[in-house]
Amino acid sequence: MLKEKSEFPKNFLPISLKTGLLSAFIMMIFNVINYLIFGSASRPVLLWNHMLLFVVMFVAVKSYRKQLEGFINFKQCYISGLFNGIFASFFFAVFVYFNTKFIDKELIKNFISINEVAMNQYISGEELHRQTDILYRFSTPFFMGIRAAGELILISIFLPLLMSIFLKRERKTEEVANSNDE
Repeated sequence: MLKEKSEFPKNFLPISLKTGLLSAFIMMIFNVINYLIFGSASRPVLLWNHMLLFVVMFVAVKSYRKQLEGFINFKQCYISGLFNGIFASFFFAVFVYFNTKFIDKELIKNFISINEVAMNQYISGEELHRQTDILYRFSTPFFMGIRAAGELILISIFLPLLMSIFLKRERKTEEVANSNDE
C-alpha cells in the first residue's frame, strides 16, 4: 500500500502564523471595546476569547485542509491548530502586558480582589496571608501577560483535539494508489 507524502512542515506555519496573529488581533479589539463599554475586567483572558480562538483556529485548519486538496490527517490537523493557538497566545500576551501597563491599570486590582475573595472562602490564617502575599508579588503586567499566554496555550492544547475529530479527512489507500498511477 502506498502512502502519500504531504508537504506538511512548510505549508502550515505561514497559515498558523497569519491566523494566530488575526485571532490575537480580534481578541485585542474586543478587549479594548469591552474596556471602553464596560470598564475594567477582572481577568486578562475573557471567556469569549476562548471561543473566538476556537473559531479562528477552525477556519485556519479548514483553510489548510483546502490547500491539501480536502484531505488532512489527525496529526496535521492537530499540529496546525496547536501552532495557531501558540502564535495567538504569544501575540495576545504581548497585548495583555501593554494593556495592563498603560491602558487598563485597574485589571490587576480587580484580579487581586476577586482572587482574595475566592481564597477567603477556602483558606484562613497564616496560609491565607502567604497566598495573598504570593498573589500580590506575581500580579504585575509581565505576569499577567504570562498568565494570559499560559491560559491560551492550555486551551490551545485541547481545542485542536476536538477540531481534529471533526476536520480530519484522510485519503483512502485506493485513492492514493489511483492518484499515483495517473
